Amino acid sequence: MYILIQFVLLAISFVILERGADWLVEGSSSLAKRFKVSDLFIGLTIVAFGTSAPEFAVSVLAAINHSGGIAIGNVIGSNITNIALVLGVSFLVGGSLIVKKQTLRYEMPLMLIAQLSATMMLLKDGYLDYHDGIVLLCLMVIFLVYAFSTSKEGFVEEVNTKSHGLIASSLLALVGLIGVTAGGELGVYSAVNLARSFKVSETLIATTIVAFGTSVPELATSVKASIKSKSDLALGNIIGSNLFNILGVLGVASFISPIKPDRSVNVDLIFMNAIGVLLFLLFLNKKRKTVKWKGLILLLSYTLYIAYGIFLR
Repeated sequence: MYILIQFVLLAISFVILERGADWLVEGSSSLAKRFKVSDLFIGLTIVAFGTSAPEFAVSVLAAINHSGGIAIGNVIGSNITNIALVLGVSFLVGGSLIVKKQTLRYEMPLMLIAQLSATMMLLKDGYLDYHDGIVLLCLMVIFLVYAFSTSKEGFVEEVNTKSHGLIASSLLALVGLIGVTAGGELGVYSAVNLARSFKVSETLIATTIVAFGTSVPELATSVKASIKSKSDLALGNIIGSNLFNILGVLGVASFISPIKPDRSVNVDLIFMNAIGVLLFLLFLNKKRKTVKWKGLILLLSYTLYIAYGIFLR
């Protein structure tokens, strides 16, 4: 009976995720249309920060409890999952969409610079303190200023996009955000219980379900956006989430209390930066399309990272 209940909870979580992601994408797109800003801007800011709420909560609470390994590992693992798994699945299930030049020239390099900055800070002395936190938060402010300065660029009046009133659009986006967050939490809870019921090792749970858990909101939102041919929203969500994870989450966490991993994360940092560079290289051509073989390459890189976590760590 216990196992049956967990399967039912898992199924319910998928329904909540699907509905929540649908409402979040619809509400966000309607807000973009109403304020005449691009889907990319909405994805980079409102949607990205919202879907990163689980990472923020986990890492900040870990910093308060002096669990630096969780605070740092959560962000690194989430950033890897966002690119390799979330975008991999999004490219596979979505249509062939074109990534804008602006994203390739500015947003992706900004993400890579942010990840590399945090990597250099960690490699320098093995931990992040409030000095590092101040630097990361200052970079966060610079990113937000850039995002707002380009918010109107790339705006296209889409006839097929549903338009709601300001309050309705905001409520739709808010309810959708709550849905993907709650659905993700419920899914992780039931999946962990199922894994333990079948006596799956704690290591496997930690490197798959738990690491995957805080990226579930991004996965649901980006996949739904890709299916609806909203490539800017799908990609902006991931780039913005990764930027917020590094600059905002680690910035606040390290400002609160020095955070230091309880084991070496050098290989994880290499994976994070390498997958970010891989994403950039996949679109370094004239067509810049989100074709399925690119999704397969990203999913393969995620499989390699999980395999490393299970068998080699």
